[in-house]
Amino acid sequence: MRIFRNLRQALRGLGQSKGNTFLMTLGILIGIGSLTVIVAIGEGTKAKVLERIANMGFGPESFSVIAGSGRLFFARTENPTSMTLQDADDIRAMPTVRIVVPRQRVSIKAVYRANFTETRVYGATPDWEEARGWVLSDGEFFGDEDMERKRRVIVLGATPAKKLFEGEDPIGKKIRLGQVSFEVIGLLEEKGLTESGYDPDDRALIPLTTSMSRLLHQTHLDSIKVVAVSPEKVGEVMEAVRQLLRRNHNLSPLAEDDFRFITPEGIMQWVTQSEQALNRMLILVSTVSLLVGGIVIMNILLVSIRERVREIGIRRCFGARRSDITQQFLFESVFVSLLGGVFGVVFGLGVCFLLERFDLLPTRVTWEPFALAFAFSSVIGLVFGIQPARQAARLSPEETLR
Repeated sequence: MRIFRNLRQALRGLGQSKGNTFLMTLGILIGIGSLTVIVAIGEGTKAKVLERIANMGFGPESFSVIAGSGRLFFARTENPTSMTLQDADDIRAMPTVRIVVPRQRVSIKAVYRANFTETRVYGATPDWEEARGWVLSDGEFFGDEDMERKRRVIVLGATPAKKLFEGEDPIGKKIRLGQVSFEVIGLLEEKGLTESGYDPDDRALIPLTTSMSRLLHQTHLDSIKVVAVSPEKVGEVMEAVRQLLRRNHNLSPLAEDDFRFITPEGIMQWVTQSEQALNRMLILVSTVSLLVGGIVIMNILLVSIRERVREIGIRRCFGARRSDITQQFLFESVFVSLLGGVFGVVFGLGVCFLLERFDLLPTRVTWEPFALAFAFSSVIGLVFGIQPARQAARLSPEETLR
């Protein structure tokens, strides 16, 4: 019962000095509010990047194997030639793999009458459409028969189609890649520019066999797209593919991989590197703000003790123990800190709503701000309330009443 009595006394004390209570709450409110906004922006950015990656056909169950050592899109090897169709066939034989799409890539000038543009041309298999989940806006995708006969057919992305045909229907028309003529049989659905300025629509697709024998005249692959049977199997499949390729390429145990993996998570980390650095800095600022708020609480409580010496003395004379006084002021510190945390979360959620409402920054509210607010507020209240509480408890009844 003493605990509840001390709690009521703490609430009564805070109610009698509303100005001090407001000032103590304000520092915690700002720190928790900014922390809530930062966490929401970080989660919103990750969600938006993952949505964009998935929209481009890079789902959580897929990854790409790129020829040449290095990291992500940055190769340390020029023109690697170690990856072959045999590698793709061996990967396809794995029981945990659903789709395998071997690919070649070249940047080349595409010409139609007087119009021309530089675009990325991919030699791929008919499974590319399913693996990327990229539907056609018109026409059809090339099939197995086109692969077998090495037909010179092409599926255009939205960007080269606009630049070459300028509103004219491309289906059935012929364009030239280098010195080779290709018939347009399909148009990819437009995706639009990414936030970083990358244009996924600036591409074209031709049968891999045609690319090998008629356009590039080479048999090695630039990459292999792999789709696992489920997202949970991706890590297992990647390790199996690593071991298989090292064995196929006769790499010694000490040699580094002559290939690299690109995953949705890797792309997300690469894209959000600058945002992550900014978020870390802002979290540091919020932490400093919370510490300042804690110091404010401690100092105001110390001042409050001097103003409430008589109250403390009367309580001691009527039987209150030192532990009761300690509990009272600790309750005051923790309650003020938690109150600041609650209002800070509300303030942060309001800012997040405005950012989302006016499309300024992506935000996504999760349970984390609430957990962080409760944890930080409790710790700040306890840590910075101990010294004032102990000082109040050390006052003797005789000195306080005198």
